[in-house]
Amino acid sequence: MSYKICKECGLTKELSEFYVSHTNLDGRWGTCKVCVRVRAQKYRREHLEQYAQYEKARANLPHRAEARRKYQEEHKDEISEYKKKWAADNKESVAAYKLAYYEREREEVIARSKRWAEENPRKVKQAKANNRRMRRAAKHATPGSFTTEEFKALCEDYGNKCLACGDTDTALEADHVVPLIKGGSDDIDNIQPLCGSCNRKKFVNIIDYRLKINILS
Repeated sequence: MSYKICKECGLTKELSEFYVSHTNLDGRWGTCKVCVRVRAQKYRREHLEQYAQYEKARANLPHRAEARRKYQEEHKDEISEYKKKWAADNKESVAAYKLAYYEREREEVIARSKRWAEENPRKVKQAKANNRRMRRAAKHATPGSFTTEEFKALCEDYGNKCLACGDTDTALEADHVVPLIKGGSDDIDNIQPLCGSCNRKKFVNIIDYRLKINILS
């Protein structure tokens, strides 16, 4: 017999459309492959939490955790680029996920943020200074912009020190050589790293401390 009737959907199908069985006389399941898959998918939808727990426990098995760690280490750059591209292509999904996570874990998120701020006062100070700079740039409709990575690279080029006083133990701020209020741009070419104190002392004067560094070098 090359055909049989599926006891689930009642359709007559070829034997190849049924999974192999070692208990049935014809050597095939009584339910066709399509119906088996539909039933399995329905069961999975109705038991999402159990499946999630199972997958989580399975993923934490020692050999799987080690394989995952090894793969991530060997493909670090590829994974990073993929995540950046995915986030850029799915901004709405990322924003919705972050909002849902915050609402679900609000107290823990706040507590974790406070702990991080206490452990990283320098980065907090830099972030606040950067936010103030971006607000000023938006207020003056200033052309140009630069990234956190670009400013970090600029600071490293100058030895992570304030170009005015030479302090290396304080948080550095992005100072505009030509102030925004005087027509300066927000491009990295118009930025110099200064400590908060020197940045405020400079105020809205045009002083290029980079020249001193270049002359000395």
